[in-house]
Amino acid sequence: MNDLVQIERVLFLQDVALFSHCTAAEILRIAAIANEKRFAAGATVYEVNDASETIHCVVEGAVGLENPARDKATVRPGDAFGVIDILSGRARTTRATAETDTRTLTIAADDFFDLMSNNIGIVRALMHFLSDRVPTPLAW
Repeated sequence: MNDLVQIERVLFLQDVALFSHCTAAEILRIAAIANEKRFAAGATVYEVNDASETIHCVVEGAVGLENPARDKATVRPGDAFGVIDILSGRARTTRATAETDTRTLTIAADDFFDLMSNNIGIVRALMHFLSDRVPTPLAW
């Protein structure tokens, strides 16, 4: 696995559902704060109750997520995880483990919040993404 160059990061991030409502300029800003991280198969990405410090976007490999109730999910290339934890400001609610050799682009929570504070377009895109995933009740 070779390191991604900046243009590859941009091309990858534009296909991540979390950023699907962002403009090209916003994706460039996000790519600028993203860092590559690698995890060997079986490695722990984070544990339940760890501080929520990063968003991860899977570039290659797969990551298993498991919560204390034993609900399980697998995230694959193009998926992001850890988003709700950093937005809530709470500790991690799941355990994340690399199921295979995995590479992610990570975005530090502080950097992401700084970016959002200076770019309402990214905030709107994030809200659009989240609203797509929440069941719509008849009345709120």
